[in-house]
Amino acid sequence: MVRKRLSYIDYLKITAMFGVIMSHSLAETLNQNRFSFDWHVKNIFLGTVSPAVGIFFMVSGALILSSTKTDNIGYLFKHRLVKIMVPFLIWSGISILVMMQLDGNVSWGMWLHRMLLLYNRFPIIPFWFLYPLIGFYLLSPILKAFVDKASMRTLDYAIILWFVTNICLPFIAQLLPKKFGIYFTYIPNSNLIILGQTIGYFLLGYRLDKTPIKPHTFQSNVVATLLLLAITIILNYENLLYHWHIPVIGYAPSIFAVILAMEIFLMVKKWDYYHPLTRSRRRRVTLLSTMSYGVYLTHGMVIQIIEEAFHIDNFFLVFLLTSVICLVFTYAVSKIPKARFFLLGMD
Repeated sequence: MVRKRLSYIDYLKITAMFGVIMSHSLAETLNQNRFSFDWHVKNIFLGTVSPAVGIFFMVSGALILSSTKTDNIGYLFKHRLVKIMVPFLIWSGISILVMMQLDGNVSWGMWLHRMLLLYNRFPIIPFWFLYPLIGFYLLSPILKAFVDKASMRTLDYAIILWFVTNICLPFIAQLLPKKFGIYFTYIPNSNLIILGQTIGYFLLGYRLDKTPIKPHTFQSNVVATLLLLAITIILNYENLLYHWHIPVIGYAPSIFAVILAMEIFLMVKKWDYYHPLTRSRRRRVTLLSTMSYGVYLTHGMVIQIIEEAFHIDNFFLVFLLTSVICLVFTYAVSKIPKARFFLLGMD
């Protein structure tokens, strides 16, 4: 049985896509002129997009773990992994070469060395989240077998276990002074859950996708989202002002980021339920959603070119230019049959 395409999943993919671009557009300028008006504007934007990666992982979990093809290991290696790995390797090579060109130090020997290090070193920093995604794909048949047989109560237990061991305890460890935080740290090579702080997001996305929509709860999700956004923005400011170390920004180990991603997921799901799209708008939303992987692969390199080659340091202009360039490029390539597969992973 083929799963009906859900508009709310497309909304979330688009939200995560633009959120990731914005967070990376902010990266180079966030430490400039702290506590100035410009810095406060950047802090608001950073807090707003902080759950983007978590949402991306949750959407991946909802889609992959709900698919009837996920338990087919042959399909995984012949189709799914090929679709993400081939573009990943190609764009890794291109990105490394572009970064070397920007540094004025192109060496094919060094390029090959960097390519051979891909197993344990990101080609460029914005590619980091593709590594846990690939790990999730590899584990997806095992996780699929689990979620298909598990009751919702057992699934909730697995998510709570992840939340306590991989989010709450590291959160407490960073929150407390070192002499007390040591009691809550974990041994990296003996972490309780494989893939650590990312795997729970995949399970959480699947769980929320299966959660029935309760009437008259949309407003509570909106209020909770706005409240958590305010807490995130204020705490990030106070972390710098008072030299605190409360984990706030990033998908882990911030408790706030996990709950905020959950609230946004549910809010968008309910919005879609109560506000269905017309057929023409659905096509446009679907088109934008299908381009997200291409944008993920190209945006980091485009940001570096804009900032270093053209010396543009206005984060919002960098965000706009990167979004437009990546979307136009991805759309153009998606119209070329062979190129769309090798560069974007599109059939």
